[in-house]
Amino acid sequence: MYRTSHHTIRLAVSFFAALLFLNGSGALAQDFSTVIQNQFNNYRKNTLPEKTYVHTDKGFYLAGEILWFKVYYVNGNNNKPVDLSKIAYVELLDKEHKPVMQAKVALANGQGSGSFYLPSSVNAGNYILRAYTNWMKNFGPDCFYEQQVTIVNSLKPLPAAPVDTTISYTARFFPEGGNLVKGINSKVAFQVTDQFGKGCAFTGTLINQRNETILTFKPVKFGIGHFSFTPAAGDSYSATIVTEDGKSFTSALPATYDQGYVMHVEDEANGQLVVTINSNMPARPSGSEELFLFVHSHEVVKSAMKKAIQNGSVRFTIDKQQLGEGVSQITVFNDQKQPVCERLYFKPLKDQLTIGAAGYKEQYGTRKEINLSVQTAITSGKAAPSHLSLSVYRMDSLPSPEQEDIQSYLWLSSDLKGHIESPGYYFSAQTPEVFTALDNLMLVHGWRRFNWDVVLNSNAPAFKYTPEFAGHQITGRLTHLLTGQPVANAKTYLSIAGTKLQFYPVMSNSNGDVRFDVRNYYGPGEIIIQAEDQPDSSFHVDIQSPYADKFSETGTAPFYLSPALQQVLTEGSINMQVQNAYFSDRLTQFSLPKYDTMPFFGNGYPKYLMDDYVRFTTTEEILREYVPDVAVRKSNGEFQLYIFNWEIERHYRGSPLVLLDGVPVSIQKVMTYDPLKLRQLQVVTDRYVTGEFTYDGIVSFTTYHGDLTELKLDNKAVILDYDGLQLQREFYAPEYDSQEKAQSRLPDFRNLLYWTPDIETDANGKAAVRFYSSDLKGRFAVVVQGIDSNGHAGSHAFSFEVR
Repeated sequence: MYRTSHHTIRLAVSFFAALLFLNGSGALAQDFSTVIQNQFNNYRKNTLPEKTYVHTDKGFYLAGEILWFKVYYVNGNNNKPVDLSKIAYVELLDKEHKPVMQAKVALANGQGSGSFYLPSSVNAGNYILRAYTNWMKNFGPDCFYEQQVTIVNSLKPLPAAPVDTTISYTARFFPEGGNLVKGINSKVAFQVTDQFGKGCAFTGTLINQRNETILTFKPVKFGIGHFSFTPAAGDSYSATIVTEDGKSFTSALPATYDQGYVMHVEDEANGQLVVTINSNMPARPSGSEELFLFVHSHEVVKSAMKKAIQNGSVRFTIDKQQLGEGVSQITVFNDQKQPVCERLYFKPLKDQLTIGAAGYKEQYGTRKEINLSVQTAITSGKAAPSHLSLSVYRMDSLPSPEQEDIQSYLWLSSDLKGHIESPGYYFSAQTPEVFTALDNLMLVHGWRRFNWDVVLNSNAPAFKYTPEFAGHQITGRLTHLLTGQPVANAKTYLSIAGTKLQFYPVMSNSNGDVRFDVRNYYGPGEIIIQAEDQPDSSFHVDIQSPYADKFSETGTAPFYLSPALQQVLTEGSINMQVQNAYFSDRLTQFSLPKYDTMPFFGNGYPKYLMDDYVRFTTTEEILREYVPDVAVRKSNGEFQLYIFNWEIERHYRGSPLVLLDGVPVSIQKVMTYDPLKLRQLQVVTDRYVTGEFTYDGIVSFTTYHGDLTELKLDNKAVILDYDGLQLQREFYAPEYDSQEKAQSRLPDFRNLLYWTPDIETDANGKAAVRFYSSDLKGRFAVVVQGIDSNGHAGSHAFSFEVR
């Protein structure tokens, strides 16, 4: 029902713990509303849901092209951009869920962007692009963002047409509220789809076990609809489905119960939502049974009330103004604190983000300037400063998967479990037809059989993955190389060699687990891990992949391209190869991120540039001759260093932390290192405390290249290749702002004219965009998507022609 099923489990435990504290109907009647709201608020504070959405530049690619994307990251409760997690994980998975491309994308203020270069080795097929944060991994892959993209490799033979082209169908039935009960009229939603999740047109006939026809029914939209009937005692029911292509099959309805509760929700024109519960439960000597209604929108309590059943029925009235926009959950409990009915309700959005574009023409010539004026406002007409992404690509006859827009994903699909066909339809208009289809959708996605005993008898699971508030978390486990046993309570260091010092000390826990919160580590590189104070210096470090190892049940559609499209593919492949040949240097330019280069221990400490002094032949001479902050001693043939604290006017008694390019090294090793390779020395004269570690000062040497030049590390050190955050690739598009440039003989075969993930409209909701057409002629699509600070999301698409 929820994508965040883990949320639901934890919520149920908290909820029932609160109810079980209350003894007697009097206490329950008095405290129900207060307790449930307090429990929900406590839950909400501890488990903030997150959502991601990805806008790609297009949906169809050739091997050798670049897939550009922007990640939108929001609070799952209100869909407002949020600045909590700092990393998004983006993956491209093949049909077997094997990762083809992976990236760690930096997030700031609810957004981030990146790209994938699709190599010539990639196979043709349909792929799943998914995105999530470390925190989202706690709630399973169903809450990850996913979309399908198609990749064709023109250098490899296309896959053969599928041998089995048989279309199979599945019918499912969902009684409103959960169950069918004999003698009580019930609304039953239905959904008929093919094996790819696409709804179909059909005619259905409801029959009983005697093959008697009860009624006939047809879908309203996308194979979904509903009918109402009253189950008879002792009867079972099934439906015969005849699809528009003439196929017929029979599917059983859920079993009918002798006793129970049936829910019916009526959306009345006066702004009220009426929830009716009919029951045939036997009367009780103690009096009428009381039922309790609980409603929440995005995990915020909206209504909690109780009423007694009278003559087998009870009606609850909810003011729809109380409900939050989007999906709300309605649950009814009996007086034994058991959930007996549940369904979803969708309240239409009052304000939506409207995106417009002006200033463009219907037609352009090649290599001509194109100017767009982008405007953003909410439905009421008020300007809405927003963050947008924009793509301009050539439309052709190649099949491209439909990409769901940001609004329908954040406000609909992400709150439901399973595939939603054409979710944008439900936001296309506010008409009776759309509202009916939307309520049918809530019925088929808001039903489940309850197994609350499992929930009540289980402890709320602890969260394995923590939010990455400060930067990327590198996790691993230390084990003894010979025994495989965990190395507990070990001082463990992670260093990243470079001119910017990165040093992260942690203590392994009882299971040998370590977690390093790494900041501002970009691009491919090496990490160095060391553990000290271990009797056995041979240990193994298993660095865990930060990417999720669980996958949703979402599959990809079978891939097949008609041979008739071969000419279009060949043309596209030639254009792509020409672009890569002439502009390869422009397509592989990356911008370095702007971040604080201050060393981890801060500034304001003595710094010595070696070239400013006489270059001595040993490190010992350097320290003795012109570094008064460090005292050099020698005992039993080994060097000792002591930092002088100028405030207390004496040396620390303990040894300092000694670093070379951010990597801890022994005093003996640095004292024998070639001083001509050293560029700088910094001395931290204060006691340095971080976490569980305390150092009597720091002596930090830096080489000219920050690469540990010719240093042989200790045998305990483990060096691993590890990719940091993805560097930002610069989008290249030529500008023909002069006659000379326009007449250039260099070919321009771009089918992606423009991509930008960083449009920001001003206080008036306006922004200007400029780009140029290429040498390719045809129709080009412009797609703009975005969100404002209040969670209003929207998209806009139009096209123009180049002749």
